[in-house]
Parts: sequence; structure tokens; C-alpha cells
Amino acid sequence: MIDISEAKKLVWENTHVLGKEKVELIASLNRVLAEDIKSDFDLPPFDRAAMDGYAIISTDTLNASKENPVFLEIVGEIQAGENKEFKLKNGKTFLIMTGAKIPCGCDAVVKLEDVEEIIKNGKKYIKVTTFIKPDENISKKAEDIKKGDVVIKKGTYIDSATFSMLAYLGKKIITVYKQPKVAIIATGDEIKKVGQKLKEGEIYDSNSYSIYALTKKFGGKPYILGIAKDEIKILDKFIKKALKYDIVVLSGGVSEGKYDIVVDVLEKNGVKLIFHKVAVKPGKPTFFGKKGKTIVFGLPGYPVSAYINFENLVKVALYKMTGRSFPERFKFSGILKEDIENKSDRDEFLRVVAEIENNEVYITPYKSQKSSVLSSVLYSNAILCLKKGEKRKKGEKVVAEYLEK
Repeated sequence: MIDISEAKKLVWENTHVLGKEKVELIASLNRVLAEDIKSDFDLPPFDRAAMDGYAIISTDTLNASKENPVFLEIVGEIQAGENKEFKLKNGKTFLIMTGAKIPCGCDAVVKLEDVEEIIKNGKKYIKVTTFIKPDENISKKAEDIKKGDVVIKKGTYIDSATFSMLAYLGKKIITVYKQPKVAIIATGDEIKKVGQKLKEGEIYDSNSYSIYALTKKFGGKPYILGIAKDEIKILDKFIKKALKYDIVVLSGGVSEGKYDIVVDVLEKNGVKLIFHKVAVKPGKPTFFGKKGKTIVFGLPGYPVSAYINFENLVKVALYKMTGRSFPERFKFSGILKEDIENKSDRDEFLRVVAEIENNEVYITPYKSQKSSVLSSVLYSNAILCLKKGEKRKKGEKVVAEYLEK
């Protein structure tokens, strides 16, 4: 039996990075970049108006005040997207729209609401009553991004913000890491497909669905192969098919009971055992092995155990295959709302609820920590790891980890 940190390390070391492929921008969302993204141009590409207003020469307003207003003649209008070159002279102004290119000679924009438009002798003017500083309300060329800058680094997960930036940079084709194909198998005579009528002693297959969802979330392509009964011949057929995928994830049948046959069938199919037991609660009976470049996980049958150790271990493999750095859960501190104690001989991952009360974070363990109680994952939002034999008192500051779902 090995500890969870050693198990994660072994998964990382025994997993290879998949190849690369090019996809259209629209297909790159939730993928991982396989190359640095540089900007081919400055952003903004020119000095532009940061808001609707009037383009001016700031020195024209140097002595402007309520008692001594300055009047600037409106000589035209500049819309965003216009390619025509405009030149501004002293004593003049252009009405300018947000995003429009600043005319030659202009060094400031005064907001519409800060001036009064008047008509004198048939001509339109703006009345300025305060000094407008140079560069006011102007977005300067390259103030966001300079040409040649590495804007997004290789290995970045393409979330909504990254997706938007790729479009902003004009990147139509994106090089990403291939998605690992993940074969999902549930085992057990008592496991039934969702929708079937249950008999006494039977339960629905929830593990395949949690594994499917987590696989998609962490960058893989999940394939549910079905439910294998506790018979060697049936399981053997499933495993032979599954070993053609990048990752195999089985749930159930990895303990040491009479009908727990998964490990034996895996080894008979050439899967090399790397570890079998992990010193965590829940999730002790967890298998990890490898055949060629295919890696294999055998997760416990209890829903919480399968969920937590997918998040602990399979996630590591998915990150490695898709070119990402080693995953670390987001940690935060909070005040414990009740006494807790780990009486087991393993580290325990408590499902907890973190809530904000009076500007403080409070952490409450879920009412049941049984590995069969899936609601402990549904209603919790964090994990609190207690070392074996560790006790913590109500009111203490503890560190919890965000639980991704």
C-alpha cells in the first residue's frame, strides 16, 4: 500500500504525452494548446478613442475654466472602422466614436458629457471648461499586446477567456494536444443500466456517468463500453476491447473478495501492475497498471471512492496526456465548525461544505462520510484531508481543497 502522493507520482511518470493536431478555432474550446501563441500585430493596432467624445489637442484647453471657457470648432466626425486619414488643427475638434482611430495631431479625447455643444455664427462648437490632459481617454497603440509577444503559453487550457483571446489575435487554426480516448467499464452482477427495472439487491450504474463527466471535464474523450458481469470470460472480452484505448477506467471488482476478478483478468491480458492499494479513505482498493502505452485504472465500486480517486489519480493522467502541468487542487483556509478526528490507518478525504458567513469562510464536514453516500459529493464543494490519527477542534483554522465537479 502506498500513500496518495507516491501514487500520483507513479501515474505521472508512467503516462506519456499524446501527439498534436490542428483544429479550427471553434473546435479548440476546452482543449489544451500545444504551442506558444504569439501576436502578429500590436493591440490596439493604433491609438484609438476609449469612449465617445471629441478629439482635441490638449494644449488648446490649457487655460480653460468655467470663467474662461475654450470653444473648439467641430469640423467632422470619425466613426470606428474608417480608413480615411484625418488631421486635426489647433482650435478644431472631431466628434469621435469609441474604437475609432485618433486623427493626426490629436493627443486627447474629451468625453461627450463633459462638454456643451453650441452654435455660433452657423458653426458648431464645443465649450470646454477644464484642462484636458494629454492621452486622456485614448487607448494607446500596443498598450495591451505588442507584436511578437507570447500571449498564451503552450500547455494552457483553452477556457472561455483564452478562447476569446485566440479570436482577438486572429488565430483561425489552433495546434492542440490530442484528446485521450478513455474506455469506461463498470463491473458487477448487481449493477444495472440506468432505466432498467431494479430487482432486490440491484443498483444503477452511476460510476460510469461520473467517470464520463469527469473525463470530459479534464480533457478526455469518454466511451462507455458497458457493464461487465462478474464472469471471467465476459470481463476478458471487455478488457481486450478496452486496451485499444489510451486509458481504461474500470469501477468495481478490485478488492480482494471472492468475486473481485478484475486484477486477475487485467494481468492475464498483459497489464503490468504498478500499484494496487492506496493509503486513502475512501478509495483504498485502487489499481493502476500499464500495457504498452495504454494505462489502466481499477477504481473501487463505491461511488464516492470511485469519484474521489478519479479526481486524485485519473485526472493526473489526463493532464499529462494533454500536455498540462501536474494538477494541484486550489487550496483555501477556513474556520472549522465542529470537531473532527481521523481514526483510520490512512489519510482521509472528508467531503466538506465551505460557506461564507460574516466575511469569514467556515468549513463543515458533510453529515455522512460513508463511501457509498454519493450525496456527500453532490452537496459538498471541497475536500479536507486529515492525516491518519489527526484531530482538529471546532474553531481552528484548517486548509481545504476545492473539489472540481
